Amino acid sequence: MSTHLPRGLISVSWDLDGTFADTSVDLARALNKTRLEKDLPALPVPEVARHVGRGARWLVSNCLDAGLGETELEATVGRFLDHYLLGCSETTQAYPGVLEYSRAMRAAGIKQALATNKPRRFTERILEDLNWGPLFDSVHCGDDGLAKPDPEMIHVCMDRLGARPSQHLHIGDTPTDAAAAQAAGCHFLGVRWGMDQGEGLAAQGYTPLFLDLPGLAKHLETF
Repeated sequence: MSTHLPRGLISVSWDLDGTFADTSVDLARALNKTRLEKDLPALPVPEVARHVGRGARWLVSNCLDAGLGETELEATVGRFLDHYLLGCSETTQAYPGVLEYSRAMRAAGIKQALATNKPRRFTERILEDLNWGPLFDSVHCGDDGLAKPDPEMIHVCMDRLGARPSQHLHIGDTPTDAAAAQAAGCHFLGVRWGMDQGEGLAAQGYTPLFLDLPGLAKHLETF
């Protein structure tokens, strides 16, 4: 993997689920515990993963049988979140090469943020349990304010890291990430190693998309 770091960029924000880390197994386990409580069979991990990235309500709505009333939906989301909090870092791990490249960026003086729609209580649990907190200069979560695709989170990242849009890169695996970065006016790179293998980004015409971290690192040599 190239160790060359991009010129002209002073900061990077990473999406968490599907970009920095594979959280799919822990999410699917919590979701399937919720399904079991409703006498529903377990779903395969990829079926759960493809609905990740738009919040717990979206995930529950799309991974349980349709027709839940508002009160029952809210209660079901709560049960899912309770299950997830108890096991959100059991099997979660960084994608290959991500930790190494993140550390290389940090050593080179490039500031980094985490910009995730995941609620803060889960994000902080994962960062603490896996000792990833020291990698990030700031952490921005979906319940801090407006979530992606609104650009607010990216704007706050850039402000905290002291970067102008032309100096900042957001890395993500979904159209939600791409739309937030585009609205914020910063650079964006999409990855295909995430929850849906980049199908959503590809369907909307986003390029380039990267299958692995070495490919993304090599591309950054051109910045």
